[in-house]
Amino acid sequence: MKSLFISYAIYNQWANLQLIHVIQNLEPAKHHQIVVSSFPSIYSTLLHLLGAETIWWQRLREEPQTGWQLKDAGLSTSDVLNGLARQDTLWVEWMNGLNDEQLEKVILYKNSKKEYFEQPLWQILLHIFNHSTYHRGQLVTMLRQLGVTELPSTDYIQWVRI
Repeated sequence: MKSLFISYAIYNQWANLQLIHVIQNLEPAKHHQIVVSSFPSIYSTLLHLLGAETIWWQRLREEPQTGWQLKDAGLSTSDVLNGLARQDTLWVEWMNGLNDEQLEKVILYKNSKKEYFEQPLWQILLHIFNHSTYHRGQLVTMLRQLGVTELPSTDYIQWVRI
């Protein structure tokens, strides 16, 4: 099971980097341009991704959860993109140190509504990486609405073919 999750963490890192490169080359004003989606802009969507991954990282490492504060931190788009890339590297490094027994460990945590949950680590990791996939799809749609026509494929199968 460990190899599957390492693979998925590396894929998630690769897929995020594909879109990070596109967004870095996008005219900065378009980062904040209103586009209809779950979040109102490319920047807001990226900030949500970084915040969610940060919160989960902190939960799993039993650290104080400060990811909620990112929206008020005045981060630039570059800061958010760099933060997301750093967080993805942390996931890959951390996953390499886990074993199958740790993936089965039940994690107790509370969500933003202070509700408590218990789930095995592997289920949480699937959620984290699938959450990123969901929002990458939104980012691609938003980028198309902003006139970007050259977009990389971020499908898992594309990554395994490399």
